[in-house]
Amino acid sequence: MQKIYGFVAEFNPFHNGHKKFINEIKQKFHPDVLIAVMSGNYVQRGDFAVLDKWKRAQIAIENGIDLVVELPFSYAVQPAELFAKGATSLLNDLGVNNIVFGTENDLDFESIALKMLNLDTEFKQDYKRNSASNLNEFYKSFGIDVLESPNQLLGINYVQQILKNDYRIHVKTITRQNSSYSATKIRQNLHDEKSISDLVPDSTLKALKNDKIISWDDFFPFLKYRIVSDSTSDLHNVYQMVEGLENKFKKEISTKEFESFINAVKSKRYTRSRLRRLSMYTLINVKESEITFAYDNPYLRVLGFNNVGQNYLKKLRKQTGFITKVGKNEQDILGLEIRADNIRRLIDNREQNFGKIPFMEGKINA
Repeated sequence: MQKIYGFVAEFNPFHNGHKKFINEIKQKFHPDVLIAVMSGNYVQRGDFAVLDKWKRAQIAIENGIDLVVELPFSYAVQPAELFAKGATSLLNDLGVNNIVFGTENDLDFESIALKMLNLDTEFKQDYKRNSASNLNEFYKSFGIDVLESPNQLLGINYVQQILKNDYRIHVKTITRQNSSYSATKIRQNLHDEKSISDLVPDSTLKALKNDKIISWDDFFPFLKYRIVSDSTSDLHNVYQMVEGLENKFKKEISTKEFESFINAVKSKRYTRSRLRRLSMYTLINVKESEITFAYDNPYLRVLGFNNVGQNYLKKLRKQTGFITKVGKNEQDILGLEIRADNIRRLIDNREQNFGKIPFMEGKINA
């Protein structure tokens, strides 16, 4: 049996820590195929990827990944449980038999995840009601500090989804030893116009120099327009707009900067990440019915591959379908993704769907 390894990433942006992680996977596990399920143009904490998904997929392929598949917006911009649900489902559909992720400490993830599942009747992760502090206390009872060890939170959720759905996926981990590489630090350096040349590979550095770096600073005027022009009833219909938050959004939108707006809306009940995601749903005008439709109509969208990935796709295509280009037949199923990508285009005017094909290592893409 082939050793098909997969992991989940945002590569926002791809840095030397990612390169080291990929090399460690290859040295430690010797996979026949290495697949990355990567968030598209939007990332989990309710932000814009600094580089678009096509450029990030290309950089990943050039740095050792065999195949990159997109994690759709409907799962990518979600709390850990739903993020992990979508990611593991894609890995399973891709025939992955080993998932690998980084962790701050060496834990028995399968044992902890199983205990949590057995307690499911006592604690429900209701993201409409339960505060992040309650969730953190729950995880602390299992020796996991969500705030100090964010990778462990996602790791536990990956394993829970594997157990829940009886996926035939083995769990592998790589311990991160106080890495000096941080995507957050790199993004801050970019914002402050500081050098990142010692933190990222040349391919990332080149892309960041040539491309417009997208952030909430670019889109806050559009968000303000939505909140000011929409009625409270319209805002109430936005996905995850609960408990009168539409009124709070209306009240605080007069601030001059996005971060000031988030600070004004933030409370003990709502974390910054949740409010950033809600702001993203508001900007894109996401409805719950669209999220439900996306979950009921899953797809595998290929963003890039090398020769190993291409050969694996040929074998896998007999069992499942892939989207490699967008035509009339794909417009309905990709409706939310296309709208979200079109909003990104308001800033850099780069087409993200029609006419785009996966990056193929060794070939010149249009």
